Amino acid sequence: MPHNDPAISLETYPALRFQADTLDRVMRLEAPDDGVLSAYLDVEPSEMQREGFAAALLDLWKPLRAQLRDSDMAVRLEQEIDRVNTYVRSWGEAPGRSVAIFSSLALDVFLPVALDVPVLAGARFWPRPYLLPLIAALDEHERYCVALVDKERARIFTVWMGRIEERIEFEAPLPGRIAGHGWATGGPPRGRGKIAEMGPGRVHSSQAGYVRHVEYHVHLHMQRVVDELWQLSRRRAFDRLIVGGPPESLAALRPMLPRSLAARVAGEFAGEFYASDADILGRVAGIAEQAERTHESALVREILERAPKEERAVTGWEDTLAALCEGSVHRLVLIEGETVAGYACPEGHFVVKRRTEICPLCDEPLWPIDDLAARAARLAMATDADVEFVRGEAAGLLGPHGVAAILRYQ
Repeated sequence: MPHNDPAISLETYPALRFQADTLDRVMRLEAPDDGVLSAYLDVEPSEMQREGFAAALLDLWKPLRAQLRDSDMAVRLEQEIDRVNTYVRSWGEAPGRSVAIFSSLALDVFLPVALDVPVLAGARFWPRPYLLPLIAALDEHERYCVALVDKERARIFTVWMGRIEERIEFEAPLPGRIAGHGWATGGPPRGRGKIAEMGPGRVHSSQAGYVRHVEYHVHLHMQRVVDELWQLSRRRAFDRLIVGGPPESLAALRPMLPRSLAARVAGEFAGEFYASDADILGRVAGIAEQAERTHESALVREILERAPKEERAVTGWEDTLAALCEGSVHRLVLIEGETVAGYACPEGHFVVKRRTEICPLCDEPLWPIDDLAARAARLAMATDADVEFVRGEAAGLLGPHGVAAILRYQ
């Protein structure tokens, strides 16, 4: 396909919505000799006009062109840049809150991915896709479950990567109260003083009996809410839970949550049972950000306390990279938006910050790389380690060390 093929447009290459398997699909792209262009545009469709897209692209290409100006890859880079420029010029408006584009003529691949959350803007032209912004977005926007309840109704949602994935809604109407001796709501029932039947149960003529009957139905309703949450957690695992509704309904729900669900409660809010999707997403975003910052600070403090005691934790680039190469990292902790240069084995065996000439495992010359954070994240994923990006207070605490990790063993 020629690099200026007019068929590259939003119509011919609709942007994919980010799904659970998108990251794996992108990771499989590899063009060691020809390169893969990875471009991340952070755009707000309601604020940025078409002219703004072109200006944002220019900012992405400048450092790439400067880096490869005297390289044999400069022509290849321009071919890929032309493809992306052509594609973006076809937009009437951006297909998402942010867009990641992966392009390789050698692989005959042009893969645009639309996201509903912001990403770190940037571009790389490497043998493999640049995944750091996607991994950071996944870390920041975990899957949440939202349960809005009152005594008769429930609305349950899963929220992931800035959008509502799944919703469950049901009702359990409370029984009406029909009894004799002045309690009748629809006229005196037959049989003065007798209990009138309502549906599958009986409604007591006394005030106390009626209250107990309502409490029983509320209990059954909350039990169904818990059952739905439990099944949802097995079908579409979520990281945290937010509950909302009238105070009396939340008071009925809380003690019924099993320990595994109660431990995931990140926040709650009163009322607003009929909140719109936009309101729900806004609520989740606020609670999620606070919960994530708290979690990150606690994680970094734990590592800084354990590392000097050699209790399965390390800090600093040298020790962390060595642990990654050994496959002993359980959770890699990076500062969002920060990286350093280093050296890497072309076969992927060895990565180091200090200048080293030869890979100790295969005797191949090491190549200089300008983004150790991206290489570290890829190593972590290849060894089934988690990747955590920290911001705010946690980033300040980790800053003097640059990077850290919790280990599987030491």
